Amino acid sequence: MPIPQSRFHPPISSRTGFSHRHPRAILFIVSVLAAGGILAALNLPISIFPDITFPRVVILVDYGDQPADRVLISLTRPLEEAVNSVPGVRNIRSKTARGAAEIFVNFNWGTDIILSQQLLQARISSIRSQLPPTASVSVERMNATFLPVVGYALTSDKHSLVELRDIALYTARPVLSRITGVSLVRIVGGRTREFLVTADPANLAACNLDITQVSDALQKTNVLGSVGLIDANYRLYLTLVDDRQNSVESVGNLVIATRGTTAILLKDIASVSASEKDEYIRVTSDGKEAVLINVVRQPDGNTVQISNDVSQALSDLRAQIPSGVTLSNFYDQSDIIEESFRTVRDSIGLGVVLAVLILLIFLENWRVILVAAVIIPITVSITALLLHSVKESFNIMTLGGIAAAIGLIIDDTIVIVENIFRHFEERRESFMSALHSSVSEIIPAIVGSSASTIVIHIPFAFLSGVAGSFFKSLSLTMIFALLVSFAVSLLVAPLLASRFKIREFAAPEAVPAGKKARLLPIYQSSLAALLKHRILIVPLIVILIGGSVYFYTQLGSSFMPQMDEGAFVLDYWSPPGSSLNETHRILMHVENIIGQTPEVESYSRRTGTEMGFFLTEPNTGDMFIRLKAKRNRSADEIMDELRSKIGKSEPALRIEFGEPIQDMVGDLTSVPSPVEIKVYGADKPLIEGTAKRIAGIIATVPGVVDAFNGITVSGPALIIVPDERAIGWAGLTVGDLILELENDVRGSVATEIQYGEKLIGVRVRLPDRYRRDQDQLRALLIHSPNGGIFQLGALASIKIDPGQTEIIRENLKPMVAVTSRISGRDLGSTISDIQDHLMRKLTLPQGVTLSFGGIYQTQRESFRGLLIVLIAASMFVWIVLLIEFESFYVTGVIYLLTILSLFGVFLALWLTQTTFNVSSFVGMILIVGAVAENCIFYVHFAGKYRDEGMENTDALLAAGALRLRPIIMTALATILTLFPLALGVGAGAQMQRPLAIAVIGGFAMSTILTLFALPMMLSFRRTGR
Repeated sequence: MPIPQSRFHPPISSRTGFSHRHPRAILFIVSVLAAGGILAALNLPISIFPDITFPRVVILVDYGDQPADRVLISLTRPLEEAVNSVPGVRNIRSKTARGAAEIFVNFNWGTDIILSQQLLQARISSIRSQLPPTASVSVERMNATFLPVVGYALTSDKHSLVELRDIALYTARPVLSRITGVSLVRIVGGRTREFLVTADPANLAACNLDITQVSDALQKTNVLGSVGLIDANYRLYLTLVDDRQNSVESVGNLVIATRGTTAILLKDIASVSASEKDEYIRVTSDGKEAVLINVVRQPDGNTVQISNDVSQALSDLRAQIPSGVTLSNFYDQSDIIEESFRTVRDSIGLGVVLAVLILLIFLENWRVILVAAVIIPITVSITALLLHSVKESFNIMTLGGIAAAIGLIIDDTIVIVENIFRHFEERRESFMSALHSSVSEIIPAIVGSSASTIVIHIPFAFLSGVAGSFFKSLSLTMIFALLVSFAVSLLVAPLLASRFKIREFAAPEAVPAGKKARLLPIYQSSLAALLKHRILIVPLIVILIGGSVYFYTQLGSSFMPQMDEGAFVLDYWSPPGSSLNETHRILMHVENIIGQTPEVESYSRRTGTEMGFFLTEPNTGDMFIRLKAKRNRSADEIMDELRSKIGKSEPALRIEFGEPIQDMVGDLTSVPSPVEIKVYGADKPLIEGTAKRIAGIIATVPGVVDAFNGITVSGPALIIVPDERAIGWAGLTVGDLILELENDVRGSVATEIQYGEKLIGVRVRLPDRYRRDQDQLRALLIHSPNGGIFQLGALASIKIDPGQTEIIRENLKPMVAVTSRISGRDLGSTISDIQDHLMRKLTLPQGVTLSFGGIYQTQRESFRGLLIVLIAASMFVWIVLLIEFESFYVTGVIYLLTILSLFGVFLALWLTQTTFNVSSFVGMILIVGAVAENCIFYVHFAGKYRDEGMENTDALLAAGALRLRPIIMTALATILTLFPLALGVGAGAQMQRPLAIAVIGGFAMSTILTLFALPMMLSFRRTGR
């Protein structure tokens, strides 16, 4: 059977004729599109990742200081059951702690999350009457904006934290809130001014008053009220009663009660002083107590622009900020965004220069280089215009798509220009004749090859999950670039070749033999020998397939490529029940260790709160540590050192390290921990005991760090147990007791005093000794409505609860999640070792089950999705090849070459010690189309020569000789284009490094196979003409 030719036969001669009949129109249209693309590129927003809609909603519940088990029964469980009935819900996970709960709801990917949020809110509203009236329930949609994009810290040695907070609230926040793209300006830390009325128990008893009566009396004074309108003297008067107080002294003179004709003033029974509101949050910046200004962007906000605008606004505000106040930037997400953009952009630019040099070396004609030098920026700029039209941004994925497409763009140009060059060089015909004949000859193969590289991206449109959300942007960018490249190369490249007058600089008699003359005899003799011993292809196939399997099994695996973000987050937990001051003391020591690390540029700390909106106890928090740009150690090495030092210095402090952007992706999908072992069971003590044993086992696995058993204790509690009989005899109810104790201990804000635009609360309570000493608490005097006075100890007993553990549930089942991080190892092999250790050392109790979650689960889901994409992409390429050649044999041969090219992918990843992750997986998928593209041209010309009367072997040799130069040029151009990305210099390049390495390895292997293995396999089918 003869080698089939391409079946694509569009009316090309008329099309090329049109381009040469209307060159000015074509050049004008292309120039306008390119100019529009440049304008679009300058206005495209810059971000680190595509704008992804994560199908995740969190329900935040606040129920005061109620115990965790009460919150579970009253709120968490009813809300879980209500949420479970909302369409599209995939997974529900809740965490219930003292007085609060978080319920994370994951919907199926592709769900309209705004509509789902509305349905969820409606479902909650339908059961709101069944929930405690004092509980607050809010629903938030989780996306990349839940973390601040810019953070500034206010510190001072001269001004108090109250003043710093006021500066942040009343000077900075109004200005920053007006910036385009800013959603929220969140102020964290500092102190809030209060007036404190400290009642003296002895004076209260002498006046026969209790703390509740004092609060009630204050609520009825210091008021401003309207009593109506008075129409008199031809005027209408608003009538006000104004009893507002404006100083501590005037508050002290308020009348609380009267005894006969004697007025009892507030100052007679209590002291009134300026104070600060009780806060269980402590914030520092570079070792000093601080107030943090966190700027949160809107979903469509431009992070880089917001950062610049915030910086300019704060610079303009500097004159309004008192001297002695330091304003420093502790976090700026635009740093890594700009670095990622810069490194990927520079890598693309360097790759293009290297690729163009290859053209110059092989073609030895600088005017040919001009064609490529014009085609590439035109294609990229029009691609940017298309990206702008679909509201994409410049991010790691879209830039990676451009980088991956550059080699194919150059390939299209090489094929056109080289074929024109060859016709002019070998046939000694006029340049215009060579141009028309060469384009007409090559166009069927160009259509097929372009189709093979485009159709592999179709399945990405149906890929769900995290991988689909990220790589759809890369795939879309490549589709745009390849379509534009096809059109521009077909219409503009020949036009430019004629306009640049290549013929004047490449007369046939002047063309040097060059590289082709030196390589061609070697190649032809080698190929001729291999064709005589074509049976050698069989063991070669076996070796390559076996080698592919071997190197694949030697590769580590992970989810996303590791990036050095130039910063990291340290989460910490002091022992359960530790006070805020004790936790602060421990953390000041930790800050000292961090401050002595030479690579650290700055750091900030939050205790009692976090950068996100997660449940946080006063003994927990996080630190954001920014590293210097110029340093010799990676972020991972610095984290390992700090983990060791802090562990030795403060062994009671549990710590966990992570990088902010990668952890954010984890938080938005499931959990940020790479390793998560979920322990299910109905018996809570049993699953907690199992979780402790699992944590101990996995901590012995090499590479496992920050292992945690998943059991979080909320801290101890003083439990006041009322004596029902004693309370009843005293004429009280338990409700009366709670109300008075709340006023005595926490105090109540009875009224407010206006100072300018601020309202300052006036809190009434007993002295602090009753909040610090159990004996004092027992001696607290309780007033009965019938006039009796009793000590608390006579009405109730007091006991200490060592603390309650947080309650975790998944899909309405009790669960404990054992988690850990990984250092110095890949995720896949670590999980394999963990599973092996658990199988050998753990016996599961009856009724307890395990499953793996975390990033590992996300990796498995992504790999399954990408495997389906790979199969679908292969089928699409198979269909294109069948249409192209109408031959199952040729199609099978080319597809077999694709499989054999995977040897190069796995070998390159193994040699560079790169894990197999979603990025390298996508690179492997891209190879499917790239291999088919090269093979199509070879088969096209072999069939052409066979139809011209050559024998099968001679046709294969002639096609090989013809395609040698363009195949080598294309391979080197593609490899060199991606080579700077493969070096992985900078955060953005690190993200695309595995993809670049996979494509380089696969393309290099496919080049060798196309030149040698393809003709050997095609030579087996021999028939007459």
